[in-house]
Amino acid sequence: MKHRFYPLSLLFLMGFLFLGQNGLTKEPPLLTLNECIEIGLKQNLKLKASQYSIERAKNLAKAAHADFFPKLQVHGTYRWLDKPTKIDIPEITIHTPMGPLVSPPTIVSEADRNSAIVTTSLIQPIFTGGALTEQYKLAKLETKRETSRFENNRQALIEAIKFAYFELVKAQKVYYLAVKFSEQLADHLKRAKAFLDENIIPLNDFLQSKVTLSNARLNVIKAKNGKKIAQSYLNLLLNRDINLPIRPETEFPMPPLSRPLSFFQDLALASRPDLKSLMTRVNQAKSAVRLAKSNYYPHIALSVNYRELTDNSFEEDSASVLVTANWSIFEWNKRKWQVNAQKARLEQAMILESQMKQQILHEVKTAYLDAKASYKRIQTIKDSVEQAKENLRINNLRYQEQVATSTDVIDAQTLLLRTEVNLAIAKIDYLKALAALEKAIGKPLKEDLL
Repeated sequence: MKHRFYPLSLLFLMGFLFLGQNGLTKEPPLLTLNECIEIGLKQNLKLKASQYSIERAKNLAKAAHADFFPKLQVHGTYRWLDKPTKIDIPEITIHTPMGPLVSPPTIVSEADRNSAIVTTSLIQPIFTGGALTEQYKLAKLETKRETSRFENNRQALIEAIKFAYFELVKAQKVYYLAVKFSEQLADHLKRAKAFLDENIIPLNDFLQSKVTLSNARLNVIKAKNGKKIAQSYLNLLLNRDINLPIRPETEFPMPPLSRPLSFFQDLALASRPDLKSLMTRVNQAKSAVRLAKSNYYPHIALSVNYRELTDNSFEEDSASVLVTANWSIFEWNKRKWQVNAQKARLEQAMILESQMKQQILHEVKTAYLDAKASYKRIQTIKDSVEQAKENLRINNLRYQEQVATSTDVIDAQTLLLRTEVNLAIAKIDYLKALAALEKAIGKPLKEDLL
């Protein structure tokens, strides 16, 4: 009985191993572009680091705002004396009708050997020439600027992820076409071998087909390596293991651009976060000028103090209310140079803002024209692909009838491969141009903006 069921058991075991091997080599799950963007925004280390810049700026703004309110301060002084001051009072005798009154000699200490003074003060700024207000404005503007920087980094990361994702799609398409081309050449080589065996074609015709197939198989290896490199770079942007396989989407909507260039340029000037960051820098420079000018005015503060002594001196605990004014009258034009320095910084920021606007307009124009050209190229290459397919079909038929040579068939197959690769590249170029245009205008390209 054991020998009877042994082949059946072996069959089940082989089937189990076969299924297990298939399970280990199964295709990775689909990872969409939106999923990649979500992963990147959550896990990218550079983006995480920039978030702490915003947190830092917010805390500095809160610290600057706290300067408007009164501050409670405690100042303590400890004193130790090697030889405390002493006052000797000699014996004093006063003669009265009732008889003499005698005061015995005594020693009075002016200060203890160990003493301390504790002063508690409540200080409220009254007038600072606008310094506190400008410092608070600068801190708030820095928060706004760091937020704009973060948004710019976020958009740059999204663009980089899209570019890497589309490159992976292109690499996968090129690999698929390379495999398909290799398979077509293998089928052609079989037909050439059959014709050779029947002495229908010469040996060199067969050898040419064989060499072309070998080169095609080498191209398959190169295309496969290109796909792995594209996967590795995308994983790097997503802060994942670079060896993880990725199966990307293959189809994407490709709506044409219907709006004029001026629409996207106006949109960019209103939305670009890096331009907003420079505009904030201009406002910071203006505030810095006013802050420097505040040194021309007196700084006035109100303080309420309570002084407590721990020794037995003749002084007692006391309270006081003070209004202090600090006004620097002459400093050898130091304040003038400080104001001029901040004015120069303001002029610099305004020039950089103007330059940035021109650069943004150029970036939008470049991305817009690239998108237009890529879309037209797609439509043109689509027709070429159909023509190349028809050309290959005709040459295959002619080869069957021995009217065409292997060279004709191989050339037709190569032409079809080249046009299909060009079509894949044109589609990816259009998607990348849309991504670049999206980054250039500083906001997502939804259907209502196309």
